Amino acid sequence: MDNIPYKIGIKKGDLQIIVQGDKEWVETKFKELLSEQEKTAISQEKTINTSSSIAETLGEFLDQKGNPEKHTDTVAVFAYWLFKKEGLQSFNVRDIINCFDKARKTKPVNPSTIISSNVSTHLFAEATEKKDGLKAWVITRTGEKYVEQLGGA
Repeated sequence: MDNIPYKIGIKKGDLQIIVQGDKEWVETKFKELLSEQEKTAISQEKTINTSSSIAETLGEFLDQKGNPEKHTDTVAVFAYWLFKKEGLQSFNVRDIINCFDKARKTKPVNPSTIISSNVSTHLFAEATEKKDGLKAWVITRTGEKYVEQLGGA
C-alpha cells in the first residue's frame, strides 16, 4: 500500500495545481502551494485597490487634479477631499481655510464668496445643520463628478 502514489489536484481559473508523491509530502506541499497562491492573489488585489485610490496627501491630490488655477475649482477639490478622504459629511469655511494651509496654497481673500459660487453652480449645497457653530455645506453628486473629471483623472 505504501507504493501507491498519492495525488491531489485543484483548478482555480487559469491556475491548476497537481501534486503527486507520498501522502505526507503531498499534503504538506499542496498546503504550501495553496498558501502562496492566496498570498499572491491578496497582494494583486491590494495593488489594484491602491492604484485606484485617492492620493495620500492633499497636495498630491491637488496635483492629480491638475492643480486648478481657479479658486472655485480648488475649493471643490478640497470639499471632495474632506468628504472622500477625511470622511466629513459637511464642511465649513474654517475647514476650507485649513485645506489651503495643508496644501500650501495662498488663501483667497474671501473664501465664503468662493463657496457661494460653488453653491450657485450646484457643486455644493447648504448642510441642514451648522458645523462647529458655523454655516456648513456638503458636496453634491454633481460636485463629486465635476472633481473626478478634473485634471483628466
